Amino acid sequence: MVRTLLIGFGLIMFVFGLADLFQARPHFVSSLPEPGQSMTSPPTAVTVTFSEELSPESTISVLSTVTEKLSGELSYSGGEKVNTTSAIDIYSPPNRSLKAILQLDLPNGLYRVDWNTLAVKTQAQRFGSFYFGVGMPVPDHILREGTDSLREKDFEYEEGWRASALGGGFIFIFIGLFWKQFPRRA
Repeated sequence: MVRTLLIGFGLIMFVFGLADLFQARPHFVSSLPEPGQSMTSPPTAVTVTFSEELSPESTISVLSTVTEKLSGELSYSGGEKVNTTSAIDIYSPPNRSLKAILQLDLPNGLYRVDWNTLAVKTQAQRFGSFYFGVGMPVPDHILREGTDSLREKDFEYEEGWRASALGGGFIFIFIGLFWKQFPRRA
């Protein structure tokens, strides 16, 4: 009886861990402007396209991290938001793009695009960011982070819970299978 319960509980943990491992998550496909791109004039909007259909709870924001003053001096900020509105791009047929409309007359500088996506079908979350420059190049140390400054990561409520579910399931299955080999008290 105990052996059957251990094997059953282990299989359940193992299956849930595997199911989460293979969930479709919205991965970055393309963007306008591209990650690491240096532009001569500021765009009016930033659009990021993903591999999966997005839920309306998905968000995008554009932040100014460095601006160039008229004197040529650089001014560093903690990340001031420069988009006026943001939502799923309605001109993207399968709802796979997020679009942020930017303020008019943005100064030359370095800008960071942040997103948090939620897939419609699986409710799996993913977040990421990249940088682009206006009137200035994106610094090399930022370009070396990821691919042209592009960084993406799965959202996990508890870091490593997927591995814990898979490992725990495997351990319970192992104990259940070899239950008879464990020594008994006399």
